[in-house]
Amino acid sequence: MLGQRTTRRLQAGWIVRLFVVLALLEAGSSNLNAAITDNGTHPPPTTGAYGYGSFIPGSPGFPALGGTYVDPVFGETVRRITDIGSKQNNEDIYGHHWANANGSYVFSRTTNDTRILNPTTGAVVRSGVPCGSPCFEASWHPTNPDRYFYLNGSALVEYSVSTGTSTTIHTFAGTLQSMGGSLNWIDGTGDLFVVMIGGRANLWKRSLNLIYTNTVAPLGGGGGWVSISPDGNYLITAAGPRSEPHIEHFSYAINHSTHVVSPTPVNFWGLCGDHGAISSASNGKTYFITYDCNYSGNIWRADVSIDTSNMTAAQQQAANLQLVPIGFTNGPDGHMSGGVIGAMKDWVFIDHEKIPDSFGNSVTGWLPYRSEIIAVNILTGEVRRLAHHRSRVPGSSGAQYYDQPRISCSWDGSLIIWTSNYNSAPVTGYSDMYGMGFHPGGGGGDTTPPASPVNLRIE
Repeated sequence: MLGQRTTRRLQAGWIVRLFVVLALLEAGSSNLNAAITDNGTHPPPTTGAYGYGSFIPGSPGFPALGGTYVDPVFGETVRRITDIGSKQNNEDIYGHHWANANGSYVFSRTTNDTRILNPTTGAVVRSGVPCGSPCFEASWHPTNPDRYFYLNGSALVEYSVSTGTSTTIHTFAGTLQSMGGSLNWIDGTGDLFVVMIGGRANLWKRSLNLIYTNTVAPLGGGGGWVSISPDGNYLITAAGPRSEPHIEHFSYAINHSTHVVSPTPVNFWGLCGDHGAISSASNGKTYFITYDCNYSGNIWRADVSIDTSNMTAAQQQAANLQLVPIGFTNGPDGHMSGGVIGAMKDWVFIDHEKIPDSFGNSVTGWLPYRSEIIAVNILTGEVRRLAHHRSRVPGSSGAQYYDQPRISCSWDGSLIIWTSNYNSAPVTGYSDMYGMGFHPGGGGGDTTPPASPVNLRIE
């Protein structure tokens, strides 16, 4: 009996100490699991310190440049990255990575300047940096946080933030044109580049100084975008909605042994949606995450290797995966950012935008996911609801485009950024930039590692 009592006491001691360890780790984790993962309705508060109409720039408790607040509904920490005053927002953070390889720098544009900012403090690291033409095509290096690329006539140029110097890495046979300003034109290694010359997309391999055989014409009569998958295995182009049957999402397989881009496209999605993100997941497949804006209003994961040209809408849905049930009644619109490489390659980030959403609107009739920043695992379907972006989008024309959050992220997925007017309109199109850290072990409240337990003893 004595032995049994001793054993039970030891077991009980282990249990107590285990709970102590877990409590200490939780206390030091700083919002590690703050995100909400259900599909319920979670409107922002209408009164109090974080009232939906009263918590605006300049109000008591609203963060100054570099300051933070904890979202009162989702528990994640939101940081203010810019303070542009009473001006129109000029950020181009749509889809492609507006933050660098590891989230230590972000681009920021004003009406007369392009800057590099520290996203933790909002401090200007460098101002007056070159961005090329068109400026919105400037793109960070996927693995080197100090470098980004821009187009300058026929030259592809690499810029070093630390030294403030530009280096031409290749001069092409014609003027380099826009790829559509939407998604990445560099693969996840930084060795493959999509370059548009004479209205055709070429694939150039830097390490071999080689242009692959065959070029791609953007969809939409040249009005669509062209991108490359993070794994470098597909050129992808998409355009806006067309009447059915839709021919608006093409993928072209790339053969790296023969250095040939397939001349034959795969029409991989026909249910509308040119806003989206391209992700090469850990299962070896590449997906386009976008809306089905004709039949369900929901967000889907489409496999870019599946030919859907002869499929009905129901067959296309069955061949792919629904991720977020937004629905038409939610006034669905939004932007996505993906193309993440490394440990978080299975995650994409989405902002929901209800359009129109006039300034001063109440939260009456609020629906799930409305005006939220969301992280989605494209393999498991897990949805993490991170924050309300609180930007009102009264319309979609003119400068009101800049009221839209247009979410973006760093190449490694550790930083999410977006813009918001916080129900404030000193001028049409005003918005500042905000962001938060994200890590796969939990919510995105803080990227600081938890402190080690002290005075911990295991017996």
